[in-house]
Amino acid sequence: MAGLRYHRRMARARLMIRVAFGAHGALGPGKARLLELVDRHGSITAAARAMGISYRRAWLLIEGLRQAFRAPLIETQHGGKRGGGAGLTALGRDVLRLYRMIEKTARKAVGRQLHGLERNLAPSVAAKAKRAPID
Repeated sequence: MAGLRYHRRMARARLMIRVAFGAHGALGPGKARLLELVDRHGSITAAARAMGISYRRAWLLIEGLRQAFRAPLIETQHGGKRGGGAGLTALGRDVLRLYRMIEKTARKAVGRQLHGLERNLAPSVAAKAKRAPID
């Protein structure tokens, strides 16, 4: 039980995966989260609000993804009684699924090494990390 309490107090080292597409941008945790939130909320505006970013910023991130892939990852619907909306395309769901699989595989592969880094963090870093939100 003491080991469990110690583990909870330790700072967490996190592996963050960013897949670069050369001059055509990248897909990382922020854009993946944006895709998930658009899918959940059915709206770019609501997804941006949930992330704490502007609609314009969200739109620019989505536009960057559109340019990087062979087809759009998000489709939008304009107007209508409810004012339109947005959702992931089949390609968008596939890209998000593949990205999350890459993250999961990488975390499994380096789990011991991350734990080793955590054990060796300076006390001041560990204290700050304890207060920081963990995804």
